[in-house]
Amino acid sequence: MKKQLFIGAAALVAMAMTGCQKTGTIEGVVLDPFTGKAIEMPTVWMDSTIFGTQNPKYPYKTDLQQGKFKFEKVPVGNYLIKARRSKYILGQQNIATDEKNPNLSVTLYEYSDQIKPGLYKSGTTEGPEKIDNQWVVYSTSCSESVAGYRLTMPINTDAGKVPGQKTDKKKKKKADKGAAKVSNLPAPLAVDASINVFYVNASSVTSPLVATTYPAVEGKVADHSDCQGFGADEKTGLFVNKDKGTALNVEYKAENLFQITGNLPAGKQILQLSQDGKTLQTYYFQVK
Repeated sequence: MKKQLFIGAAALVAMAMTGCQKTGTIEGVVLDPFTGKAIEMPTVWMDSTIFGTQNPKYPYKTDLQQGKFKFEKVPVGNYLIKARRSKYILGQQNIATDEKNPNLSVTLYEYSDQIKPGLYKSGTTEGPEKIDNQWVVYSTSCSESVAGYRLTMPINTDAGKVPGQKTDKKKKKKADKGAAKVSNLPAPLAVDASINVFYVNASSVTSPLVATTYPAVEGKVADHSDCQGFGADEKTGLFVNKDKGTALNVEYKAENLFQITGNLPAGKQILQLSQDGKTLQTYYFQVK
């Protein structure tokens, strides 16, 4: 009998504690990070809870047309809130409320699954505008030297040759005597000192993205033996000044999507994007 009374009392205490727990309202909006426009009719939910817009009893379904959501009487604590829509990449964010601040306004981001990996301009109201990495074919693989570009690339004159067509040996011999045809490293892209771009990663990883910009300087290939990809006869390349690197701000926006902001030093710069110490991409800029 005493055991039953004890269990009953414990249950009442637990109910009382639950009833007294502070609750609040979690509300917000789901946006397209590239355009800043609301995502219509997203599905939003708080992981491992009863709160979700997919719930048949969710009372604010009409607001979802403007990308807005609201969850009421949410116990204070730590949560993972997520947003998803068909043909869009998942957006999620860790949130926390407490007794003093039980209410919270949240902005979630998700973007089209048709957007390819790469660097994109921000504030483009008509949609994502990719920054073409025209320097990637000139890049070399470096470790200690961070990054390196070939200044020239040989042009394959046989690329346009029709398969099966015989080569005129006399013409080829004459051409070989002349200067070899090469293409030069494209000029750097002119950008403002204040950088604000998005980077879409090729794969999902848990380690953070690191963005660092370095002054671009010409140097001897022989002094950068760790850079693989230079031709045997190449003497000079474009490298970075490691002693003058500037770290940029990187903010997670959605799965595989990061926003990069900061101030670039004036002059020619090489932007390195890396994870776990490995270079993902580099870009060549002329900072105004």
